[in-house]
Amino acid sequence: MGIVQVMVPEVWGDDRSKEGVVVNWFYAAGAKVKQGDVIAEGMVEKVNFEIAAPASGVLARILAPVNTPVRPGVAVAEIET
Repeated sequence: MGIVQVMVPEVWGDDRSKEGVVVNWFYAAGAKVKQGDVIAEGMVEKVNFEIAAPASGVLARILAPVNTPVRPGVAVAEIET
């Protein structure tokens, strides 16, 4: 078993200085998820974006609760595979 980090996607191009926010988690820690499942939703400049599970397993930890500011490439959760 290993740990896979769930990263914020680069939805707003190459500008990594823009900050978004996590607005909703669709799964709680401990839930089973499949690769590609949308597990959270974020928002940047009034535009929502999806955060998908990069692997199947158990959502082990949520690192960025709702209303946490995030940037592209930052880990927001961990999945135990």
